[in-house]
Amino acid sequence: MITAVVLAVVTTAVAGLVSPVALGARNPLQADMDELLSYYSADTGLIGSSWWQSAVALSTVETYAQTTGDNSYDAAIASAYQQNSGGDFENGSDDDTAWWALVWLQAYHITGVSSYLSMAETDADYIHEAWDNTCGGGVWWQRNPGYYKNAVSNELFLELTAWLHNSITGDVKYLSWAESEWSWFRRSGMINSSNLVNDGLGPNCQNDGDDTWTYNQGVILAGLAQLYLATGDRSLLTTAEQIARAAITQLTVGGVLTEPCQGDGCAARLDADTQAFKGIFVRDLKVLAVTARTTQFNSFFRLQAQVIQADDTSTSHDLGMSWAGPVADISSASQASALDALVAALPAGTSGMGKSLTALFTDLLQIR
Repeated sequence: MITAVVLAVVTTAVAGLVSPVALGARNPLQADMDELLSYYSADTGLIGSSWWQSAVALSTVETYAQTTGDNSYDAAIASAYQQNSGGDFENGSDDDTAWWALVWLQAYHITGVSSYLSMAETDADYIHEAWDNTCGGGVWWQRNPGYYKNAVSNELFLELTAWLHNSITGDVKYLSWAESEWSWFRRSGMINSSNLVNDGLGPNCQNDGDDTWTYNQGVILAGLAQLYLATGDRSLLTTAEQIARAAITQLTVGGVLTEPCQGDGCAARLDADTQAFKGIFVRDLKVLAVTARTTQFNSFFRLQAQVIQADDTSTSHDLGMSWAGPVADISSASQASALDALVAALPAGTSGMGKSLTALFTDLLQIR
C-alpha cells in the first residue's frame, strides 16, 4: 500500500524532475525526458490530459528506466497509482483499461510492488467480462453498448494475459485466456493478405478494411512475444516477424515510420489519438526483437532515432508527431511516442554496458 506520506514525497519528487537549468548539461535523451515530464500534473498524477495516453506515456518512462538504468523519473509511477487507483483504472473502453493494466504489470517488474501485479490481474479479469461469442469470440472495444470488436483491444488483452501468465508462478487461467485470444484473433480476418492488421471487424464480422494504423501492427508483436515465452512455440515469432516486416515495408516513407492515412483528404483522422501510435509500434517491435534475439530491425531503430533527433526536435527538446519533420502537433503523446523510438534504438541492457548514456546516444546519432 502506498501511503499519503509517500504520495507527498512522490509528488514533490515528480514536480522537481524538470530542471531547465540542467538541460544543457544533460544528454539529448535526458533532456527529451525532462520535457515529457513537464506535462506531469501534480493535481491528477498523470502525464498529459488524455487518460489512455497518460498510461502510454508512463510506460515510456518505465521502458526508459529499464533500458538505461536511470530511475530519475520513477516517482511518476507511484504518484499515478496513488492518485488514480480508486477506480481500478477501469472504464467502458477495454483498450483504455488494458493500457493501464500493462503499465502496472511493467511497474511490478521494475519495483516488485505486489499491489501493481494485483491491479493488472483485476483489470485483466474486468476486460475478460467483455468476451462473448459475437463473431466467434474476442472482447469488445466499448461495451456500453457493444460497439465493435477491434484489433487493439484484443491485441492488448493477448499481451496482458500472456505476460500475466509469465509473471505468476503456476498460472493456468491467464494462459488459457491468452491462447483463446490468439486462436480467435488469427482466425478473425483482421490480419489481411498483406500481413497488416486492419482496425477491426465490421457488422458482418468481416475485416472492416479500415486503416492499418501503426499501433495495430505493434501491440500484436509484444503479445506474440509474450505468448512465445509462455509456450515455446516459435511459429508465434515467425508470424510476428512477418507482420513487423510488412509494416516497415508498407508504412514507411524514406524508411521513416508514417501513418497509413496521410494528406489533406484524411487530415481529420490524424487527431490527438494518432500522435501516440508510432511510438507504440517501435516500443513493441523492440520487445519482439529482444525476445527473438534478432538484429534484423536494428537499422530501422537507428534510422528512426537519427531522423527524430535531426528533424523532429526543437531547441527546447519538443518532439512532434511527424518524425521526418517539421516539429509540429506537439503534445505529451507526440513526446512520448518519439521517445519510445529513441529508447528503442539503444542496445538492450544499456545500463549494464559500462558506457555512459551520453556516449551511447552520441554514437547512435553519428552513424547515418
